[in-house]
Amino acid sequence: MPAMRRPDISAWRGTLALRRLLKFTSVGLAATVLYALCASLFTSAGSTYLSPATASVAAYVAAAIFSYLGHKFFTFMSAGSHQFEAPRFAVLTGFGLAIAYLLPLLLVGQFGLPVAVPILLTCILIPVVNFVVLERWIFSGGSAAGLDHDPKRVPVLRKSDA
Repeated sequence: MPAMRRPDISAWRGTLALRRLLKFTSVGLAATVLYALCASLFTSAGSTYLSPATASVAAYVAAAIFSYLGHKFFTFMSAGSHQFEAPRFAVLTGFGLAIAYLLPLLLVGQFGLPVAVPILLTCILIPVVNFVVLERWIFSGGSAAGLDHDPKRVPVLRKSDA
C-alpha cells in the first residue's frame, strides 16, 4: 500500500497567521492599557511612595508579566517551559525598553527631531520586532538546545506491519 500523506494545509496558513496577528495585537493593546492604568494609579495624588519614573517602571513590569502570560497561553499557545521562555522574554522586554529610551535620547537630544518621531518609530518598530522574535525565538517550540522542528517536513503515515 502506498504511503499516505497528511492533507495540504497551506491554504489555512494565511488564516492562521492573521488569527495569530490579531491575538498578538489584542494582548499588546491590553498590556498597554494595563500599563497606562498602573502608571496612573502609581502616580496618583494619593500615592507618595513612588516617583513618576519608578511608577512607570513598576507599571512596565506589571504589563510585561501580563504580556508574557498572554502571549504564551493565548497568542502562541506554547507548552514550553517557563525556565526556557521567561528569560528570553525578559531579554526581549529589556531590548524594547532600551530602544524606547535610546530613540528619543538620540533623535531628539542629538539630532533635534520632534519628539513625535522617536515615539512613532518606537510604536512601529517594537511591535514588529516583538512579533518576529516571540514567534521565532521565544515561543517557537524549539528545545532548550535551540533545535527547532522542520516546518516543511511532512511525516509519512504507513500501515503498521504488526
